[in-house]
Amino acid sequence: MSQPTNIFIESDLTFSFPAEWVIRKFDDTVAYQSLSGHGLKGVDFIALSPDGKLWLMEVKNYRPRNDESGREHRAIRRRPQELAEHVARKFSDTRRLIRIVNSSLRRVWWRRAWLWYLERIRPDGKSNYWFWSEAFRRANKPENIVFVLWMETPEEPDNYDEATRKALSSLLEPTAQLFVAEAERDMGLPIRVV
Repeated sequence: MSQPTNIFIESDLTFSFPAEWVIRKFDDTVAYQSLSGHGLKGVDFIALSPDGKLWLMEVKNYRPRNDESGREHRAIRRRPQELAEHVARKFSDTRRLIRIVNSSLRRVWWRRAWLWYLERIRPDGKSNYWFWSEAFRRANKPENIVFVLWMETPEEPDNYDEATRKALSSLLEPTAQLFVAEAERDMGLPIRVV
């Protein structure tokens, strides 16, 4: 019998994450919706894995897609350096947003007490309070962060992904783990397109 998984759709791609991970589709969170429009950009997924890692994942799907009228739409691709700068900003802004949400949660005394309980006595992956507190704890240690750019790039030169990875790597902390993956080249990650 197969193990249940977390399934999410982003950019017309269906992603499967391990069942034991705690995942938030960032755009769907109340935290993101309350902070959007203030010049900060967020990644598509924030995930907490059982090994103590914080996963920040941005999805770029450059495969041809049909719009509502059935016409084929092809996304305009950025140069590797330009795309890397855009994604690095999203990674940085997401870490900043995690700090803002955590700080906001701790402003009221009863939330601080509840967070203390969730952090020390009864961690609860379904609790948004616990999720943001744990994401904050992990975000403060760059060696615990895994950055993933999931990029579907058909018809691109073979070196496009590698050039983007190198440019993005130069913009992140030296201790950061970075993966540039796609459905046909998942880099051994536990995340899949189904």
